[in-house]
Amino acid sequence: MTTARQHHTRTAHHRLLAVAAVAVTATALTTGCSKDDKGKASPPPASPSASPSPTPDPQAAEKTAMLAVYRAFWDAQLKVYATGTMKDTGIEKVGTDKAYAKVQTTRIYYVDNGFVMTGAPGLSPAVTRVDMAATPPSATITDCIDSTNYIKIEKQSGKPVETLDKNRRHVATYTALKIGGAWQIRDFEISRDQLC
Repeated sequence: MTTARQHHTRTAHHRLLAVAAVAVTATALTTGCSKDDKGKASPPPASPSASPSPTPDPQAAEKTAMLAVYRAFWDAQLKVYATGTMKDTGIEKVGTDKAYAKVQTTRIYYVDNGFVMTGAPGLSPAVTRVDMAATPPSATITDCIDSTNYIKIEKQSGKPVETLDKNRRHVATYTALKIGGAWQIRDFEISRDQLC
């Protein structure tokens, strides 16, 4: 059984330990912030080692190459639709199969109707899928194409052609294949229903 005097002694002992711990902590903190005898501030404590940098994307170079081909494909399309010809546009280097055929079909439609395209769309592509194990390697590029400043006009008058689609931002999906060591755009689909 504990007497009142023993309880008081134990409580006083615990208080003394607590006060001593606070005093030691305060001394350590103020010593770290004080100046030494020469008036110079103590050096700051060493910072923890930097966290390791994130592992680089092993497909980063391939994705960069795909996006370069995608932009080159668009540059070639702009030339085709502005001039009405596939000649000397470079489209055959970056577009193949269905993508090439779709550009050709659109070009014929514009020529037959006396239209050309002016300006350029806003592009914000991202590589959303890569399969380097496929034969040939394939990838998907998704973009939100903003055609606000890409205008269809009548070639003769220069007047803008009225469009039924008032929404000028659409999601587009492009398929790319790596053939002979080079990426090419194989197919694309611009959604008239999926806006961005």
